[in-house]
Amino acid sequence: MFRNYLKIAWRNLWRRKLFTVINVLGLSVGLTCVAFLVLCVQQMVVKDKFHKHLDNLYLLQTDNDNEKNVFPLLELMQKDLPQVVNGTRVNHWDAPWISYKDKTISEEITYVDTGFLNVFTYPLKYGNTATALKDKSSIVLSAPVAEKLFGNGNPLGKTVAFADKRRFTVSGVMQPIPANASIQPAVLLWNKNLTDDKEFGPIADWYNCFTSSYVLLQPGANVAAIEAQLKKMVAAHFAEGAKDRVMHLLPYREYAKKYGALNFDFYVYGLTCIAVFILLLVAINLVNLNMAVSFTRVQEVAVRKVLGSGRQAILMQFFTEVGVMVCIALLLAWSMAFILLPLLNEQLNGLQITAAMLYRPAFIGIWLLTGAVLTLAAGGYPAAYISALKLANAVKGKLQAAPQKAYIRQGLIIAQFVIAVVFIAGSLIMQQQVQYMKVGDVRFNKEQVLTVKLDLDFMDTAQARSGIDHLITQLQQQAAVSSVSTSQCIPGQFWENYNAFVAEDGSNKELGMRQTNIDNGFVPTYGIRILQGRNFSADMALDKEAVLINETAMKSMGWSSIEGKTLHTKGGRESLRVIGVTDDYHYRSMAGSVEPLIHFYAGKTAMQPGYNYLSISIKPQQAAPVIALLKKAFSQMPSYREFTYSFADEVFNKQYKTIEGILALIRFFTIVSVLIACAGIFALVALAAQQRTREIGIRKVLGASIVSLVSLLSKDLLKLVGIAILIAAPLAWWAMQRWLQDFAYRITISWWLLAGAGMATLAIALLTVSIQAIKAALMNPVKALKTE
Repeated sequence: MFRNYLKIAWRNLWRRKLFTVINVLGLSVGLTCVAFLVLCVQQMVVKDKFHKHLDNLYLLQTDNDNEKNVFPLLELMQKDLPQVVNGTRVNHWDAPWISYKDKTISEEITYVDTGFLNVFTYPLKYGNTATALKDKSSIVLSAPVAEKLFGNGNPLGKTVAFADKRRFTVSGVMQPIPANASIQPAVLLWNKNLTDDKEFGPIADWYNCFTSSYVLLQPGANVAAIEAQLKKMVAAHFAEGAKDRVMHLLPYREYAKKYGALNFDFYVYGLTCIAVFILLLVAINLVNLNMAVSFTRVQEVAVRKVLGSGRQAILMQFFTEVGVMVCIALLLAWSMAFILLPLLNEQLNGLQITAAMLYRPAFIGIWLLTGAVLTLAAGGYPAAYISALKLANAVKGKLQAAPQKAYIRQGLIIAQFVIAVVFIAGSLIMQQQVQYMKVGDVRFNKEQVLTVKLDLDFMDTAQARSGIDHLITQLQQQAAVSSVSTSQCIPGQFWENYNAFVAEDGSNKELGMRQTNIDNGFVPTYGIRILQGRNFSADMALDKEAVLINETAMKSMGWSSIEGKTLHTKGGRESLRVIGVTDDYHYRSMAGSVEPLIHFYAGKTAMQPGYNYLSISIKPQQAAPVIALLKKAFSQMPSYREFTYSFADEVFNKQYKTIEGILALIRFFTIVSVLIACAGIFALVALAAQQRTREIGIRKVLGASIVSLVSLLSKDLLKLVGIAILIAAPLAWWAMQRWLQDFAYRITISWWLLAGAGMATLAIALLTVSIQAIKAALMNPVKALKTE
C-alpha cells in the first residue's frame, strides 16, 4: 500500500512542478541555514566539555577580571595547598621558524608545565602522556604541524631545529584538537625553556602578570578556603605594589564565556533565535503552499471518499507527498551544508564548523526529528481540513472555510512578514553601525599613512637593522613623505599591555593605563593633536624618563594641567615626567571607549628593539614611488616572512572583521527570510485566484480592468503585510537597541531605517503578489467561466 502512496505522490509532485520546486528550494535553503546555526550553537554550548576533569579545573584570576597571573604562584600553590592535585602555566612567547630537512614552518610555541597533558585532555596519537614533557629538549606537536613537517608517518624520536639554533626531539603528537577547544596549541614545550632564558628571569617575578595558570583540584574541594589561602600568599610573597591584588578561581567551563573570542551570550541567544525564526518561516511557508495546492484537490478527495477511502488513507496520502518533498529537501540541505561550510566559517571569528559534525548521531537525530515535525505540520493541517469537508460540497469542489481557518492563515502570513521585516531592519541598522565606526572621527590620520611590519624574522638581524635605518633616512628625504615613525604598536593593533601608575602630586592616586612605546615621529605621522605640553624630542636625552598620556588619563588622575606632574609605576619608584597630553585618539575600535593610555619614549625614529611597525605619512596620491622604494629595500634584506604593507585605515578596520562577518550572515538570512515569505504569499494569491476563477471571468466580461482585478486579489494580502510591518517595527527597534548598548560609540536608530525596512518589504510583497495576480487577471474569461 505504501508503495502505491509513493507512486501517486511522485506523480502529483511531478504534475505541479512549480509548487514542488518552490517547496523544495525554500525548504532546502531554509534548512541549510538552520543546520549551520544549530551546529554553531551546539559548538558553543559544549565548548571545552571534552576535557575529562572539567568539573575540577579552574583558571587562576587576578582581581576577578584579569586572566593572567604572576609566574611563580602556581609552584607555591602546588607545594602548600594539598587540595591542588595538579596544575600548569600556559605562556605564548614566540613563533620561531621550525625546520626538518628541507621543510621550514613558523608556529606559535605554547610553553607549559609537565602536568599540562594531565590537567587538560589532549590525547596523543604518538607518544606517552606521562613522559612527553618531562625533558627540556622534548617537543610535542599538534597533528597539523606534524603533518606539515613529517607527512603522515610517526615522527617520534626525530629532531627539529629552530632558527635560533635550538634543537628538540619529537616526544609526542596530539590527536586532532576539537574545534571548540579554547586552547588550541600548535607546539608544546616545557616552561623550563623559558625559565632558563636570562631575559625571562627578571620579569617572572611576583609583580608582572603575564602567564595563564590553571589548577586541577580534588573532587569536592573547598574553593572559598583555597581563595582565603591565596589571600595570605599574596600578602606574604607578592611585590610591594601588588599586595592589594585579589586571587579568584574561575571554573574552566566558564572560561570561553568570559574570555573567548566570541561574545558568548550574543552568539548563543542570537543564533538560536535566528534558527528558530528561519525554521518558523520554513514551516509556515510549507503549510501555506500545501494549503494552496490541497484546495485544488477537493474533488479528488471526494472521489476517493465515494470509492471507499477512509480519512486515514487520505491523511496518509498527503503525509506521503509532503514527506517526499521534505526528504528531498533534507538531503539537498545536507549537501549544501557541506559545500558552504568553508564560506560560512570565514564569517565567524573564533568558531569553526567541520564537515564531520554533520555525521554526528546527535545532529542526525535533530535533523530527522525536524523533518518529521515539518511533515506532520505541513501534511496534517491541509489534509485534516480537506478530508473533513462535507461530501456533497467536496464533489462539487466547493470550499467552505470556517472563519477561524482564515484567521489561522492570516496569522501565519503576518508572522512570516514580521520575521522578514525584523531581519531587514536589523541588517540595515547593523550596516549603519559598522559604517559609522569605519568612517567615524578616530582623531588621527588613517587615510594617508602607510604601515609596514618589521617583525619579518630577518636572517641577518644586524644587516636588517642597518638597512632599515638607511631606508628611514631615504624616506625622510622623499618629497612625497611628510613624516616617518617606528613604534611598538599602531592604532588598531595595540597590545593588551597594562600597568598601574601612581600620581606623585600628594594624592597618591592610582590609575591603570594601557602602555606602549613610541618614537618622536609617531605623533606627527598619525596627526595626533597635542592638547598640552609637547611631543617627545630626539634632541632631548631626558625624554627617556618622560611620558605622554592621553586626555582620558589626565582627567582620570583628576588633573586639569600636567605642569610639574610626575608619576611612577605602582611596583617601582622611578619618577616619570608627564611632558604632554594627546587627544583621545582611538587606538582600538570604536566599539569600546577610549581608555587611559601612556606612551613611553624608546628612542628616535630607527629600528629599535621591540619595534614592530614602520609608519609613513604620505602626501595624497603620491604612494607609488614610496611603495617602490620599500619593495626594493626589503628585497635586499632576506627574511623568513614576506614583506607586506597596508594603509592605516585597512589595519584599523580589520578590527571590525567579526561584526562584518555577522552582518554578512544576517544579510544572507534576510534574503532567505524574504524569499520564503514571498513564496508563502505567492501560494495564497494562487489559492485566491483558484477559488475566484469564475468571479474573475464574470468581472472581465462586465468590463473590469486588469488593475482592478489585481487589486481585488492582492489588497487583502497587502493589508496583512502592512499589519506585519506595524508589529515588526517596534520589535526591531527594541532588539537592535539592546544590541547597540554594547557599543561605546553608536548610532541613533532613525525612523527612516525602520520605515525603509517596511517599505522594502511592502514593495517586494507587492511585486510577488502582482506577478500571480496579473497572470490570473489576464486569463481568458471564456475559459474562466467554464471552470465550474
